[in-house]
Amino acid sequence: MQQDQEPQRLAAGAESVVDVRAAARASLAAGRSPSLWWTCAGIAVSVALVVTSGVPSGVLALAVMIAGAGIARAMMPDPGPVAFAVRSRSLDVTMLLVLAVSIGVLSQIIPKR
Repeated sequence: MQQDQEPQRLAAGAESVVDVRAAARASLAAGRSPSLWWTCAGIAVSVALVVTSGVPSGVLALAVMIAGAGIARAMMPDPGPVAFAVRSRSLDVTMLLVLAVSIGVLSQIIPKR
């Protein structure tokens, strides 16, 4: 059998089998996911605000975008937004919201020039 026709194992002795073609198709489908585009747009808006208005406002916009991602991950049914569905729902939501609050607080204590 050729190597590209047989599924590859995760690790030596692993019981589950990885279908390489299915993984490739899933990664291509992820590019059509709205959550990835919204994430890119949020980062672009944050960078634009940093350039035009200053660091605190741009970083606060980034914190708002991350909080929105956490809320979207909490509210949407499984599998959820592709860009944010990495671990379990509760861990994803907790990490995103803690990160958003932390960045939001830090954005307000940054010294202004």
